[in-house]
Amino acid sequence: MKLLSAILIALALPLAAASLTGAWDVTVDIGGNTGNPVITLKQDGNTLTGAYEGLLGKAPIKGTVDGSKVRFEFTADYDGNKFNVVYTGTVDGNSMKGSIDFGGQAEGVFTAKKK
Repeated sequence: MKLLSAILIALALPLAAASLTGAWDVTVDIGGNTGNPVITLKQDGNTLTGAYEGLLGKAPIKGTVDGSKVRFEFTADYDGNKFNVVYTGTVDGNSMKGSIDFGGQAEGVFTAKKK
């Protein structure tokens, strides 16, 4: 009976989420226009920090993770115009997918694979 109780308790515990720390190869699609930035993340509990490098230049990232939900953002400077780029999505092991808001000016989708 003790073994059965231990197994039931273990099954009731949530599985530990994979760490998002590391470099991610990203594919972005904005109305048929694609890009392939690299995002580097560091996870500390539910807090994300890191860096974006791609067509919008280089920028520091800040964000959060809550279970399988992820959200991170950075400020881009394109032709002298600054705007927030916000990624929201879900994590499944070493992959992510979701949507991107480009400062309310455009929207897109992304997929990412951890290197």
